[in-house]
Amino acid sequence: MRMIYSDRGPSPLDLGKPGEAPRDSTFGWWGALSVEHFVNQVTLTYTHEDATGWLDYLQQFYDRNFWFADDGVKVWAYEETYDDWQDRYGLDAVAAVYHSGHGGMYNDGTFIAPLGGTWDNRSDALSSNMRLGNKKVNYVFWSTCNSLRVLEGHSPIRTWATPNVGFRMIFGFESTSVDHPGYGANFWKYWRGGQTFTDAWLNASWEISTHQAPSVAAAGTTQDEAVNRLNTERSFSRDHIADNWYAWRWYYARDAIREPLMTLPGQPQLVLLAPREPSGELLSIGRAAQFPEAALAEIQVERQGVLSATSGDRHISTGPGAVRWVKLAEPNRRNTEQISTEHAIAAAQAFAQQHADGAELVVDSVHDLMENHGSKDGELGEPRTVETMVVFRQLFHDIPVITPGRGEMRVSVDNDGTVVQAMISTRQQAGSSRQLTSLVSEPRPGARGAAREAATPSTADPLTALATAQQQLLAELAAHAAAGPKNAAMTGARSQSGSPQSRERIESRDVPGTTQVGYEIEGNHAYLAARKLIEIGPEGGFVTRRWVIAPLAR
Repeated sequence: MRMIYSDRGPSPLDLGKPGEAPRDSTFGWWGALSVEHFVNQVTLTYTHEDATGWLDYLQQFYDRNFWFADDGVKVWAYEETYDDWQDRYGLDAVAAVYHSGHGGMYNDGTFIAPLGGTWDNRSDALSSNMRLGNKKVNYVFWSTCNSLRVLEGHSPIRTWATPNVGFRMIFGFESTSVDHPGYGANFWKYWRGGQTFTDAWLNASWEISTHQAPSVAAAGTTQDEAVNRLNTERSFSRDHIADNWYAWRWYYARDAIREPLMTLPGQPQLVLLAPREPSGELLSIGRAAQFPEAALAEIQVERQGVLSATSGDRHISTGPGAVRWVKLAEPNRRNTEQISTEHAIAAAQAFAQQHADGAELVVDSVHDLMENHGSKDGELGEPRTVETMVVFRQLFHDIPVITPGRGEMRVSVDNDGTVVQAMISTRQQAGSSRQLTSLVSEPRPGARGAAREAATPSTADPLTALATAQQQLLAELAAHAAAGPKNAAMTGARSQSGSPQSRERIESRDVPGTTQVGYEIEGNHAYLAARKLIEIGPEGGFVTRRWVIAPLAR
């Protein structure tokens, strides 16, 4: 086996004609905006990490045009007059732009993004006031709640056809999303493994939570062009397009099949996991998927830890977090009759047994990968399921792993019953111990506040432990709000004022169906914990969600 190393990883740039190169960092490839402290909304925690995670991979190729944060994020950057200010700043000043913060949608389909600063006596950006794509932008990423709604009478056409005057793709959420630092970095992790922009965005979100609905839309002159862009686009192009047609895709979460564990087992154990060997993982999944040895003889390796191999239209990769991805075929989109849940589970189980590699699995849930299309002239298709995703959870001592994106297998089956792709993140057990209290004693590197969400193991029952962890989290959020913005604008002035929400009680409530007990995977260990999602913010107003984690022990 020969390893082909890359010191930077694949480039997402379409530089046009051979020899055509960007001038410098002001040429307008990418920029980002992120808000944690708002003029008049509840504070968020992880949007700066989210945006910089998206920028970090790109900046090894060319520097960003801008990163505005907190009170440096103002309305002028989103509206036609100044959205390409000085040929460098604003949403339409770059080929790809990323916004992380709060988001919402009015009943008429207008998207609203609350901002961190006031300009022209306004602190909200409205989609109805935007005109994007007549200058530079072609890829618009909204890492916010409800930014790309596709259900309940909404569609990308309704919200974004008027603002779109040339951009190619838009990324967002149908639902409320979780406040988390990983969306931007996850997107590039999956893209580096060979996934399209569409798949990378959807899977980046569902590594964080399957209780949210990420969505992607692509535009085109014809229906076929829009569908093809949605299915295949992998490089940032500067070419603008006509948006006569749109095609869009989203993940839709069904109810879980497995009854959640709600009590602490009688003899809790710390599970020791075998160290990973990424090249061995890649060869194992490749051979199980019957990749030819010639394809496995040359493995692409890039410096951030993604290994990949290709055989025709099939692809395998493995990267950080022990996540392996295998794409075996394109779904048969001509078959529009959705496969039954029973048949999808049966087909997925056959694949899971072949690829379990000794891991004990249980069917956890079944979900839908859905798509639709429509024209600006009013033609609208019917939403349909293209793939049915069956999620298996790994068991240790008959107890499931509950960490999102870890210790699981997601198998996607098309309507013919063919397995078309799978995400695998199971781990091999090396041993176990009853010495639980030594775990999670140090902060998680680079994740502000995350370690405190999974801090000292508790001897209380799971619900009591979660209630205590929730109180601690809310106290930390109040302190973060009171501290005010620390990095007001990376190309702007600092702010010395606190958030208007800092003096108010933070409202929260449980997200139904998310509370459970199981194993959390942290590095090469798995420890018992309780986990749930909570929604934060006023009911009927701008809200976000956060995971609450309470380690457990006897």
